[in-house]
Amino acid sequence: MSHAVYLVSSFPMLRFGDIPPFTVADLRKKCEGMLTEKELENLDALIEGRDCDDSFIAAFQAHEIQMKNVSGRSRANAWGPEARFSERSFPGYDATFAKMIADAFSKTNPLEKEQDIDRARFWVVDEIAGVGETTMAHVYAFAVKLMICERWARMTEEAGDAAVLKAINDNDPAMAQG
Repeated sequence: MSHAVYLVSSFPMLRFGDIPPFTVADLRKKCEGMLTEKELENLDALIEGRDCDDSFIAAFQAHEIQMKNVSGRSRANAWGPEARFSERSFPGYDATFAKMIADAFSKTNPLEKEQDIDRARFWVVDEIAGVGETTMAHVYAFAVKLMICERWARMTEEAGDAAVLKAINDNDPAMAQG
């Protein structure tokens, strides 16, 4: 039997930019014994970005496809009429989400663009989960928010410098020989 209501009531409120209170791996452990095997499988699918038959996860993935379509169209338009772009099909269309993503891609600062995209993701998981009775959708929404917060917490100047240095070294033929 699922105990989603107990789990959600034990979770802290997460806002974009918060330091994660625990890791996604810790969340997975907290869910063991509280969720059914199917719900755990669905949570794993969400965390790993795999398809599953859960309606919340399917709706979230549809929004991810919509985000990629909006960003791809934006990039193709910037490259000119010779750029070819094909959109992927997805169920439903969310005009508000599309506007949020389009606005994010209009930003010239890459950091602001990424922040706005993740703010849109925060917004959309709350929209998909809805209000009212606590359900598994609220557990999944928390998981998405936690993944986003965890990602941003890993972004430090040192990590960025290390990533740039690695990219430079990976592309340096002299480094490849040594």
